[in-house]
Amino acid sequence: MGVSMQGSVIAGWMLAVALVHGGGMSVRDAQRYRTETDPHGLITELQSQLDQGGQGLAGAVLREKLWLLGTAAVNVNDGGALHEATTRLDELAGRTHDPAAAADAGFLRSRQLIAASQGDGISEELQAAALVQGTTDPVMLGRLHYTLCDAYAMSEEFTKAIPLCRRAIATYRTQADAWGMGNAGNDLGIVYTHLHRYDEAIPAYLEARRQFASIGAGQMVVLVGDNLSQAYRKTGRVREALALSHASLAQEQAAGRVSDALSSRADIALDYAALGQPGKALALMDAVVADARDAHLQGLLPDFVRTRSEMEQQQGKLRPALADAREVITALNQRNAAVLRSEEARLEARYATREKELQILALQRQNQVKDLQLKAAQAEAARRDEEQQRQSLRIMFGRGVVVALSLMALLLYLLLRSQHRHAVELRAQALRDPLTGIENRRAFQQRAMDLLAESRGFSASTSAHVLMLIDVDHFKRINDGAGHPQGDEVLRIITDGLRRAAGDVGHVARIGGEEFAVLCPGCGAMAGMRLAETLRAEVATLALPPEAKVSTVTISIGVAVFDGARCHDLSSWMRAADMAMYEAKSHGRNRVVASALAN
Repeated sequence: MGVSMQGSVIAGWMLAVALVHGGGMSVRDAQRYRTETDPHGLITELQSQLDQGGQGLAGAVLREKLWLLGTAAVNVNDGGALHEATTRLDELAGRTHDPAAAADAGFLRSRQLIAASQGDGISEELQAAALVQGTTDPVMLGRLHYTLCDAYAMSEEFTKAIPLCRRAIATYRTQADAWGMGNAGNDLGIVYTHLHRYDEAIPAYLEARRQFASIGAGQMVVLVGDNLSQAYRKTGRVREALALSHASLAQEQAAGRVSDALSSRADIALDYAALGQPGKALALMDAVVADARDAHLQGLLPDFVRTRSEMEQQQGKLRPALADAREVITALNQRNAAVLRSEEARLEARYATREKELQILALQRQNQVKDLQLKAAQAEAARRDEEQQRQSLRIMFGRGVVVALSLMALLLYLLLRSQHRHAVELRAQALRDPLTGIENRRAFQQRAMDLLAESRGFSASTSAHVLMLIDVDHFKRINDGAGHPQGDEVLRIITDGLRRAAGDVGHVARIGGEEFAVLCPGCGAMAGMRLAETLRAEVATLALPPEAKVSTVTISIGVAVFDGARCHDLSSWMRAADMAMYEAKSHGRNRVVASALAN
């Protein structure tokens, strides 16, 4: 374990102890609290515990740790940690025949799908819930009702969410679970707010704040208060909304949450306007817009500029109001165009992959039919041959039949071989990245798992396998500045450079967006670091077309050695390389960093 990871784990442990001994909060509540207030620290701590002895934990204890890991991962969009949690839960379910573990994995996948607006998260949620219908485990019963409530609320199916949220609150009340009642009550308030039922939303928020306060979860009290302020604002209780927004702002500024703090300041400006202080409100919005520009928060800036434009219009400042309105329209058009292009590309890729898979399945079915026909023809030829020997009067006829059937068998064989060759070609295409022509993520994972399967019985005396994860620095600037076609051309140029520099030592694959992986079997740590530096230097010298609007491009590389201990499977190996890559990013980019786990 590296020094930074040890420090994170120790800090997380001290935070948990402080929360518990601060009064009113159980160990379980402290862990659930950290999924919201310290998700990164909790992820690091839980991964360390699981690496050191996760398989020795009792089933229920291991399942709860994996649930906390997955929940924290969803909250910060950590795909690697979420994959580890769901994979281990599926493995636990298969090993112990525990439906609760399988349900937890499904609940986590559903939350991720809904949060990312990908796939049918509700369908995944209902399939997981079906696994634990009728459970008597109080923890799983509360989780079942709350995740259904949360899933429908996040999917904006608010009418369906109401009875589920009420049922979750009732279930948690029988267990005296204040954290659960607070979470479900906050969701119920959000649902009522979206349905404009503010008189019902306000009591739900107040009760949720009371439950969180009873266990000392101060940050959650403020978070729910931020939601409550919206309901107060809608019902004309502006001064109460203003007080809550100030409380939220103080917490957000203390925690360094810049975007949340700007949103709270914008709410405060609206409150000042509603209280008849338009000058103060507009001055505050001017500061919010300026700070958002300085922080490059392009996603929030259009909303802030729109709010300022409305204030300027109300105060008769029509010229700046018109300029702000034009800026909002331009920004939204650019954002919508980029989102549409991205969604079209994603759908086209999914369609192409699915079409190839269906073609492969159709060819396989045709091959099976033709194989059966070939076997039947061969059996018929044999039967005719035996009949020829027994019936001398039909020799000539029998020979003709045998010849005809043999020709048919030959033709079927040739056709079968052609179909098989076509299926092999389609399967190869399914393992290739259509943009660069190199292996895609599926092919890379298959190659890596095959390599690790061959490396069982790993010995330190043998040359270790090396994995590099590569991310193109500031690639978004190329896409935004020159357009996606030029971004695609830059990726192809980088791919050619990586393949030239890697030679026969490493297998280069594109695993997503501007991310690449290089797998170096038996390369050894020192040779791997030298090769990584070679790759970095090669890309830095690549000549880019003028249309790309940048003269050079650089990459950051994370290197991890498969040592059979810390890096003991593909998941831990990729996590080590990924952590090293982000270390390279955080220390200036255009550099190579070796994984601390490998040391």
